[in-house]
Amino acid sequence: MNKFMVVTRQVIRKNIKSPAYLFSLFFPVLIIAFIALFAFISNQTNQTPKIAITSNNATLRSALIATPSHGDYKVNRSISTKTVAEKRLSHEKIDGYLNVTTKKSHVSAIYRQRTNGNSLDTDTLKNNLNTLKLRQIAQQLGLTSQQLQQLFEPATYKTQNVAYQNGVVRRQKSNQQGANLVVAFTVTFLIYMFIAMYTSIIAQETAKAKGSPFMEILVRSVSPVTQFFGKITGMLALIVLQVVITGIAGLIGMRYFNHNISFLGNFSFSQIQPGMIIVLVVYFILGVMLYTVIAAMLGSMVTRQEEVSQALSPLTTIGMLAYIASFVAVNSNGLLIRIGSYVPFLSQSLMPVRYAVGNASLSEMWLSVAISTVALVLMTWLACRVYQHHVLDYSTRKKWYQFFRRQKS
Repeated sequence: MNKFMVVTRQVIRKNIKSPAYLFSLFFPVLIIAFIALFAFISNQTNQTPKIAITSNNATLRSALIATPSHGDYKVNRSISTKTVAEKRLSHEKIDGYLNVTTKKSHVSAIYRQRTNGNSLDTDTLKNNLNTLKLRQIAQQLGLTSQQLQQLFEPATYKTQNVAYQNGVVRRQKSNQQGANLVVAFTVTFLIYMFIAMYTSIIAQETAKAKGSPFMEILVRSVSPVTQFFGKITGMLALIVLQVVITGIAGLIGMRYFNHNISFLGNFSFSQIQPGMIIVLVVYFILGVMLYTVIAAMLGSMVTRQEEVSQALSPLTTIGMLAYIASFVAVNSNGLLIRIGSYVPFLSQSLMPVRYAVGNASLSEMWLSVAISTVALVLMTWLACRVYQHHVLDYSTRKKWYQFFRRQKS
């Protein structure tokens, strides 16, 4: 047990001091700081435009000023003529002014603004002006208040998200699918990011015993099984630490900066489908650990440390393809996508997205988790056996042939 902890602590101490790991560890904190700086600069530069409203129709002007602007602009009520408005605009006291001209039933308006002023989204201003014009025409036509209310009553519109499983409809809340996709894509991205980083670290860790006299002495004094699981445990501790830092940074970001990110503005964890978070956490653990174990095995099979990147290339390519395929799974539920969502090394990216869009049931998701769990157990056994036989093997012979030959004997 003491030797196991020695190996584990050695892996943690070595990697936690490396600049690359420290940068990746605090990268989410840097992102939050960048968002905070961007939000501060944005709030300082994008201020509410100050405008004036002038018109040859005093009644229409008063009604337009009294109409709610919803925070899109502020009206300077003291400016009532076009001449004064133009003078204030030239002196940069206002950002622009709207001049409304009425002639019988015809209403025309021109908004004049400075190029170096705060820009105005004129949609609210246009809607308010059109509404007042319709009210004015309705009054001229002698419409009653009830008829006027019916005229302006908008049509009701709802969106229902449904998914069909075996011909049976399964309805979702209108905002549930979007929340599911946000969480699913976040987790799949984190899985890919952790796979890309930690497969390289663990492979280098298992390969460095070759060519290092100190490590060769350690290898000969500690059983390969103890070394293997000690290194895997050390990697797991580093992963947990980074997950905690990333999670804290993410929660802080959602708490304080979601109003600066449009698609997070209405996001709430209560919108997520029941059981989604638990299954995603399980997929994260299984996916990262499966790739980590295989990377440790591949690292033990190389002859020199320089060969690690070449040995890992097929594994990282599979992880990248699985991540890319998750975007296809949003709008496609073809045979390859369905099969891939049950295949270990692919399911950690495909099944969460399929479940998020309603193309897979919870029971199908748990079946995929069970398959990945069995695969992890088998791959751990295989990786441990390979590590035992090849951790100090410097030969350039075919390693897989030698491994299976030893198993038979």
